[in-house]
Amino acid sequence: MPERRRHPSPRLAFILVACSTALLAAVGGYLLWFSPLFAVSEIDVSGTKLLSPEEVVAASGVELGTPQPMIDTAAVADRVAGLSPVGKVRVSRIWPGKLEISIAERSARLEIPYFDGYLFADATGVVFDGGAKPGKGLLRVVSAPEDPQLLRGCLTAAESLSSATAKKLSYVSAQSTDSITLHLDKGVIVNWGTAEQSALKAQVVDALLKQDGRRYDVSVPASPTVR
Repeated sequence: MPERRRHPSPRLAFILVACSTALLAAVGGYLLWFSPLFAVSEIDVSGTKLLSPEEVVAASGVELGTPQPMIDTAAVADRVAGLSPVGKVRVSRIWPGKLEISIAERSARLEIPYFDGYLFADATGVVFDGGAKPGKGLLRVVSAPEDPQLLRGCLTAAESLSSATAKKLSYVSAQSTDSITLHLDKGVIVNWGTAEQSALKAQVVDALLKQDGRRYDVSVPASPTVR
């Protein structure tokens, strides 16, 4: 009689498959967590002008040799975003051993006289840079540099002006969010009040400037005054 071929029992087959799977998982885990192949060997930084790549890498908190799976890209992005010139940041793993940090730096819209120089802020009112000379094409704001809401209000008021009135604007000043003041050519002053209803206030200002005066008040646009 021909000899019967003995097959492993289902239980034994299951054990063999489970052991193989566990072994593969262990090998894969070792490669990911401990093998130099998947450790960060390069950190590439792009998009910087004000910041240096070294400053960004230092802020990221990532050291070369760190296993890729240990890196929390969201946490890295949060740390880099703490640098004042950073507007947006994206952190990406490039397997096996590269980390990419892409940055969009803030763009200056305002200049704030500060001691013997100037501070520069973006459209959100965040101060992120400074210099000894004024910038080009920036709105000058005489105000507290540490108050982003106040700076945004000044920018809102200035940007609402018609092109004809905007050409006459020298600078904006404000001590609080309800005391925004526009300083025009020839010493003309416009009390703007808050940044609310700026579009309406801009229309009222255009109408008022046709009247002789030195001080115009549109803080309550329904009841403007001229002096």
